[in-house]
Amino acid sequence: MAQLSIRDVRKSYGSVAVLNDISIEVEEGAFVVLLGPSGCGKSTLLHAIAGLHEIGSGSIVIGGRDVTDLPARERDVAMVFQSYALYPTMSVRENIGFPLKMRGLDKKAISESVDRVAAILQIEPLLERRPRELSGGQRQRVAIGRALVRDPKLFLFDEPLSNLDAALRGDLRAEIKRLHQRIKRTMVYVTHDQIEAMTLATKIVILNRGVVQQIGTPQEIYFNPANLFVARFIGSPPITLLEGKAVNRNGELRFKLSNSDVELSMPQSLGSIGRNDQTETILGLRPENIQIVREGNASLSATVDLVEPTGPEDIVTLNVQGAPSVIRTAAGMTAQGSSVGLELDLGKALLFEFGSGTRLS
Repeated sequence: MAQLSIRDVRKSYGSVAVLNDISIEVEEGAFVVLLGPSGCGKSTLLHAIAGLHEIGSGSIVIGGRDVTDLPARERDVAMVFQSYALYPTMSVRENIGFPLKMRGLDKKAISESVDRVAAILQIEPLLERRPRELSGGQRQRVAIGRALVRDPKLFLFDEPLSNLDAALRGDLRAEIKRLHQRIKRTMVYVTHDQIEAMTLATKIVILNRGVVQQIGTPQEIYFNPANLFVARFIGSPPITLLEGKAVNRNGELRFKLSNSDVELSMPQSLGSIGRNDQTETILGLRPENIQIVREGNASLSATVDLVEPTGPEDIVTLNVQGAPSVIRTAAGMTAQGSSVGLELDLGKALLFEFGSGTRLS
């Protein structure tokens, strides 16, 4: 296993900064997911760790060894790409064993290593097949096996599941998680899929425009987002955001919705946030903190814009004082176009500064 330290890493293409002062500490045996929208710099950072891209400044340390200026072949890392990159004329056995053949190992040692990896990945029946005879999921298992057989210090995954359909993606995601739990090796995984990030990671790094927005466990990222970008990016259905003004009246925090007379009483613990001059604020609530109730018992009223049945539950899009809100409800609980009451769990509310998106609570 190996610890990974990324220290003050910068990279630019001309005048465009792709990585801006990135610093991340990865513990031995951790599963770290680099998550963010397209173009945020996550793949560039992964390739820099692998030695495929040079960095402008900073350092990369793997297992206590500074590899910043070393070529990829000397870093002792293995990478699994989005494309399987298998040799079409080789069998599965030959594809998995190829890295060991290039190291000059004898045939017996290679065969034993391939058999061991095939057993871990449960692909023993596939060893004599060619890549063209495999499904997409099977090909990706072979690609993972080729990385695993090298016994590297660090595993790097560059969106390995993005070419698979939804069902296969879910199956292989579970297999990768089991693999990590079994071999307990340090892994760094790039994706733009938050479900992959939340289910796989021991630590998530949220990137945007080459800047680290937040580093934390999946629970920390979801329940305590550092800013409005993270709150918006994480969560499915997405967080509900209501614009308004926070006012502290004699120690009591009130939230007055924009373009509305509706005023909500916020928890006492948030009383120091508002000011008498009225602070422009964005209130955020996760879907599970919004419930449909009888209008007479409601904090707010809303109109149902869309109902998407998913079987045991519906995904319901609401219009709340002109703002969209997406929640889950029991199947058949409401209908499109109807008026409903909402009960808000304001004890779970997140408050952000309007404009900057800075977290206030």
